[in-house]
Amino acid sequence: MGKDKKKDKTSKHIKCDVLFDNNPQGVFRAGDTVSGTVEIQLDKPKKVRGIALRISGFAQTNWNAKVKGTTEKAKKKNKKTHFSGREDYFGTITYFVGSDVGNPLEVPAGVHRYPFFCVIPATVPTSKEGKYGHIRYLVKVSLERPWKYDHVFQMPFIVQSHADLNVAQDRMLVPTRAEVIQSFYFGLTDPLIVTATTPRTGYAPGEVIEVSVHVNNQSSVDVRDIQIKFQRIDTFLSQVPTEQEHLEHTVLEERTIARVARRNDAVFEENILIGSTVPSDDERCKIIRTRYEVTILVRPVRSRKKLLLTLPLVIGTVGLPASIYPMQMLAKEREALGLNAVTEGGLADVAGPSGIATPFELPPPPYRENSQPSSPTARVFSPTDMDDDEAAATAPPTEHEFEKGSEPYTPRDFDEHD
Repeated sequence: MGKDKKKDKTSKHIKCDVLFDNNPQGVFRAGDTVSGTVEIQLDKPKKVRGIALRISGFAQTNWNAKVKGTTEKAKKKNKKTHFSGREDYFGTITYFVGSDVGNPLEVPAGVHRYPFFCVIPATVPTSKEGKYGHIRYLVKVSLERPWKYDHVFQMPFIVQSHADLNVAQDRMLVPTRAEVIQSFYFGLTDPLIVTATTPRTGYAPGEVIEVSVHVNNQSSVDVRDIQIKFQRIDTFLSQVPTEQEHLEHTVLEERTIARVARRNDAVFEENILIGSTVPSDDERCKIIRTRYEVTILVRPVRSRKKLLLTLPLVIGTVGLPASIYPMQMLAKEREALGLNAVTEGGLADVAGPSGIATPFELPPPPYRENSQPSSPTARVFSPTDMDDDEAAATAPPTEHEFEKGSEPYTPRDFDEHD
């Protein structure tokens, strides 16, 4: 009866607590041993077949969608279909009292304590909660009664997997780069060229992603704005009745860069601090996969065309060693963390136990949704920073790029004041 969720219930005469040893928050790492005590308090004697403890870890996906029928008659109508998937990682069953097939026993009133322990496999994925599925780890206590509903109590706990970026250090150090070229007015103008880069691929919470955006606007169209998003993408896969997938995008940080004028060349730099989050994973769980990316959306004025650049990243739990970092990168990470500027003597004033000042030795800060930094982290390099001769060479021409005396082509369906 304990397997039927509709027949599980609790009782006001029974109180059950699950207490983890030296871990009141119930947060464990993959490979750890979960140990603790189940404390059951009965107001009056209870007749049970057994008192069982189940510790399990599993992933589950489910959602409803409308699909077309398979027969000729049903093809004209969309049928509501339930998609689901499940993957189990481990499960243990321990009977403190009785068994699943034993005769009923009477448990006297009072407080009863039962110790327990379980080893979490080292290959399990991190706990996750999403719109279309979840990865959960539960401690479930059942008072199984013959011919009656079972009394069930459960306590979730969190598991964090181990993702060391140093295992694939060479791949994590590879810079990311994306470029897009767009012309306007049927190719009659010079192009708008946007290039985005990050210095490496792998990062960990507490580190800073240095996003560089180079806008070479040779066209006669202004750029309204540039939106930069650091987001997590969870992919949920079903197994029944067919294999389908659903995507969920979670924006962790968002920045906006102001207008870039026509015939202008500018470089922007955004430092994005990574808060507490789950690591990238496409191997440990087959039905819920997690990846990260930085997207750059460029929106030109008077044009429906939007330019999208994507920089895929890998987020781990153990970062790359600070010894491979240039000093400039450490300075930018300190700036994003809100620490004082780097002194001429170096970073010895904030050196941790290793003797090297690094944000890895600082606890990752709590992540704030939709937050903006107190001071701007973007830096813009424009022709005003150049010498007079260089500025004169890059100044926009007084005449339109079309031949003097002719009128430039302007589509009528565009808003001139947009």
